[in-house]
Amino acid sequence: MTDAVARLVDYYRQAADAMQGLPICNPALAVEAVGFRAHDGRHVGVIVTPWFMNLTVLPSAADLTVWRPGQLARLAFPSGLYDFVVSEAGDDGLIATCSLFSPMHDFADHADARAAALAAVDALFERESAPKPVGDSPAPAISRRRFLRGG
Repeated sequence: MTDAVARLVDYYRQAADAMQGLPICNPALAVEAVGFRAHDGRHVGVIVTPWFMNLTVLPSAADLTVWRPGQLARLAFPSGLYDFVVSEAGDDGLIATCSLFSPMHDFADHADARAAALAAVDALFERESAPKPVGDSPAPAISRRRFLRGG
């Protein structure tokens, strides 16, 4: 884990401490950075908290010159283009997030949330395969792209 990712986790852990007991929080979950890796000069992964799970991007030096809080950043990954909301994360500067789950009450425990986060990161970095011909076969499962985009 990079120093920047560790600082982001600390930021959300402090928020989690302040939010303990609120109905939006799932007490079975903790704050964790999952699956972070380098991509196009950025660090990309999932932040899991008791109240949300977001794809999260830490900006490149070039991003810092153009990103502004509240704007959308359309970012390319092997699985496609995704819109992220740019925001400030305390004193550590800008991040871009794409919501996966909120609230988090559907997760029974942290292991389930972590598994979903890893699946999301893996899906983000996989190229979607070409569509298969339609026939008398059963309906296809939801693609990872559709999972990430909520479709």
